[in-house]
Amino acid sequence: MTSYKILLTSTLVLLISTTLPAQSKLSTFFAKREAQKQQAFDEGKPWLSPIIAPAYTADAGFLVSGGMLYSFRLNKNDSISQRSSLPATIFYSSKGNFGIRAFLKTFWLEDKLRINTELTIRDKDNNYYGKGFDQIDNNYQSDSTTLYHETNSSVHIELIYKIKPSVFVGLLINPAYVNTKNFAPLIESDPYKSQFDDSYFLSGIGAQLTYDSRDLVVNAWRGMYFNLATSFYDGLWGSEYEFRELQFDSRYYRTISRPGNVLAFRFYTRATYGDVPITELSDFSGGKNLRGYLMGHYRDKTTAFMVTEWRRMFLKSNGKLSKSGMVLWLGSGSIGDNVADLTKWVPNGGVGYRFELQPRMNVCIDFGMGKDSQGVYFNFNEAF
Repeated sequence: MTSYKILLTSTLVLLISTTLPAQSKLSTFFAKREAQKQQAFDEGKPWLSPIIAPAYTADAGFLVSGGMLYSFRLNKNDSISQRSSLPATIFYSSKGNFGIRAFLKTFWLEDKLRINTELTIRDKDNNYYGKGFDQIDNNYQSDSTTLYHETNSSVHIELIYKIKPSVFVGLLINPAYVNTKNFAPLIESDPYKSQFDDSYFLSGIGAQLTYDSRDLVVNAWRGMYFNLATSFYDGLWGSEYEFRELQFDSRYYRTISRPGNVLAFRFYTRATYGDVPITELSDFSGGKNLRGYLMGHYRDKTTAFMVTEWRRMFLKSNGKLSKSGMVLWLGSGSIGDNVADLTKWVPNGGVGYRFELQPRMNVCIDFGMGKDSQGVYFNFNEAF
């Protein structure tokens, strides 16, 4: 046997002898962790799943996003309430943008009380094309026409009480501080933007009425959700601008033929009235709405969008659900000064991958496409 054959044979033997034990150790580690996770869920104990992933969005560029999914039970003896959860992400992008976002959903007193908190902190470049389709369609993105910098810190708090099966009433608290600067010359001369200061504090208080028959809030396979909410931003509680916000959110989920194969539908509309700063105008972009559109590209006082999504978790060879799955969606959105002006609609669609980090709690990687933009989104739990 020639020397190079001896060397090749020795190398292959070495690789196989080192790779197989490594794979065995890795498989043993994941199997052990999976067993620990299942035990934690069975005993009502908390569980933390960290993750890091690259992503790309049309407005932020390439970014590195890290996060965690923390789930827990507030009362181990409460078998009626769902597990509470805290998904949180932090990102930094190639454009120097920075952001933190967290969604805390908690279930108390055998699901008689729900307390939800959403925290958003972002320091990033943004684009303002104008207000309404006419102005937006006649503009284009550039440093001299649409660019500005926005720092936004906001909290959205929901205190929700069950008054009868599947029916809830709630109190809403929405404080926010916004600082905008470095406006492109075209924005500086915009008549609507010129009505507002560059920095302001907003404070909204509101109420909501909800019907929720979903089997699981964070990843429903069946049920319906209807939510009607209104918030008042008023100087009585410190808001520098006064306006009213009205939202209607409807969702429907249906399991088709087997568990993990779900058709989901959402229709959402938001209307605002009064002195609404440009950062608070209605739009349909973002990782939880029409994925693929630039954040804030389409803004006006009123928006509406609809999405139909097919979610399918794959099966193992033994017929049981695997931890991987996919989604496909089609949607459309519109903006206008009021509901009667919602006559022009733009398309949306995309595809995504799902990996189950915890039972019925997924990490989601979605590629969305809009009329003239696209993006890759990294989120915990479903868009809706």
